[in-house]
Amino acid sequence: MFVKSHLGRSHVKVAAAVAAVSLLAVACGSSSSSKAVSTTAASGSSTSATSGSTSATSGSTSATSGGTAPSGAPIVLGNIGSYSQTSNSIQTPGAAPIEAWASWVNAHGGINGHPVKLISMNDQGNQALAVSDVQQMVSQDHVIALLSVQDAPLYTGFEAFLDQQKIPVLGGNVYTPAWTTDPMFFPQGASFLGNSGADVAYIKQIGLKKAGIIGCSGVVQCTEEVTFFKQLSQAAGIDMVYGANPSNNAPDYTATCLAAQSAGAQILVLGIATATEGNTIAQDCARQNYKPDWIIPGEAIGPGYLNSSFENAFNFSLTSPWYSTAPVMADYHSAMSQYTKINFSTVEEPLLATDAWASGLMLEKAIQLSGQTGMPTSADVLAGLQKFNKETLGGFIAPVTFTDPTNKVGNCFFVTMIKNSAFVQGNNGQADCPAA
Repeated sequence: MFVKSHLGRSHVKVAAAVAAVSLLAVACGSSSSSKAVSTTAASGSSTSATSGSTSATSGSTSATSGGTAPSGAPIVLGNIGSYSQTSNSIQTPGAAPIEAWASWVNAHGGINGHPVKLISMNDQGNQALAVSDVQQMVSQDHVIALLSVQDAPLYTGFEAFLDQQKIPVLGGNVYTPAWTTDPMFFPQGASFLGNSGADVAYIKQIGLKKAGIIGCSGVVQCTEEVTFFKQLSQAAGIDMVYGANPSNNAPDYTATCLAAQSAGAQILVLGIATATEGNTIAQDCARQNYKPDWIIPGEAIGPGYLNSSFENAFNFSLTSPWYSTAPVMADYHSAMSQYTKINFSTVEEPLLATDAWASGLMLEKAIQLSGQTGMPTSADVLAGLQKFNKETLGGFIAPVTFTDPTNKVGNCFFVTMIKNSAFVQGNNGQADCPAA
């Protein structure tokens, strides 16, 4: 077998989950297309536009109304991402999931009877453009919050501006320290500082002594992750015997595999950008009769890993995974089917869709908890978020606590295993919360 039998348990109590490695999978792409945004009107129809995208929707957890068409002034929300990643598909499915949330909300009465207007911007992976887009959304469009920020480390360019303007950010690429410590940034699940040792904790739990990591290349975060993983491994008593950042587009990884094998790595964390690269690595290793265990971190997992090379591999996610049929996923599946053309059997990073949906649900719940029954403000959203105490959004996310917005707590994850070339939920589909 490619993966050892100790990874084949039907239910797993995992001591932690993914965290910082997922940043690598998002930070390794380049962007090339021109700025593009879309507009979805409150009625749910879509048109091309040059300046923003508006979607209306209703959610299933909190302040949405039922049935009656929303009226009055819209609740203006923002979204930004590096969506024109034409050189690889690490940002797919793009802005479509958060726009679907907006359309779903408006089709179900809006929030407190108000339609939502979602302005979605593509920063093309350009730092200056990201800053300009966010400043425009806040200063000109008067958004009360940003949802599903999918631009990896580019947020550092506008973080101080949002802090100054007191505009909350709900969900996105949450694998950096700001999502734990910045009072304006609220992750849709476990954040960097509390859970960046997830892979190490799991490796320790299953009793392996020698581990390694193959990270992406091209950005500073890739190199930093290998160093960080080594520090965490040593602290846990695990010998981190191998760490490398081979080229994202290397035609052959035989040298990488032989080096990891020679070092004695029993398990490898695969912190790379695409399933194409992951499969090439695994196949090249197998040709050398080197078949380590694999952890595929965070949003890096997708249908491209469904093959015998990754039988019994593991993944840990912040949200209930996209393939789940739990009742809490019903609205999500309906909205994705009705308002998007996403093919979840082929999309590179399907977990980005559930991350985006969770961002919308967080907004709805925050408004509900704030007590605001009319037009909400940024202050209302912040007040409601600070009442999140082991909040699960009805089971859509693993528990999070934001009562101290400078030290957000979330150490629970959903477990996915690959079994017989299919995704299977571990822990009976429930979030796994490791002991402190």
